[in-house]
Amino acid sequence: MNREILILLFSWLISILLLIKYIPIERKRNAHITFLFVQALAWIYEYIQLLLGVMDFPFREFVKATKMSFSLYYLIFPIFGVFFIMLFPGNKKNSRIIIHYLLFAISITTYSFLVERYSSLFDWKSWNVYISFVSNLAILYIIKKFVFWFQKGLA
Repeated sequence: MNREILILLFSWLISILLLIKYIPIERKRNAHITFLFVQALAWIYEYIQLLLGVMDFPFREFVKATKMSFSLYYLIFPIFGVFFIMLFPGNKKNSRIIIHYLLFAISITTYSFLVERYSSLFDWKSWNVYISFVSNLAILYIIKKFVFWFQKGLA
């Protein structure tokens, strides 16, 4: 079994186990909405990256169906978004909120960097860690704005 399949299997396993173990039943609806929104946002983000030619995905699960990575943008990055929202410090100080944003943006960027460096799941062509970090911060902000807006509509 090659390295890419092992990385994906391990990532899928850890992601699903984290969701099952750490998302309480009373917050599952919020987690589902967050997960679906982040999936949609991640697919658009990935598609734009492909159109601009800044990324390439040499190893893909569905080679004939798409040029995009299925697992990274269908499960793994949406899981980061779910935990970003579930652990968001609601009425805390601004410094705590900034630290929360920074920790999650650094986590996503670190995961991306390690996967890019040690596998062929994707390759950054004219993309780098700094651009990834800034774009992850922007995406996390969009996720937070949408989910909090959606929660207001439910209340």
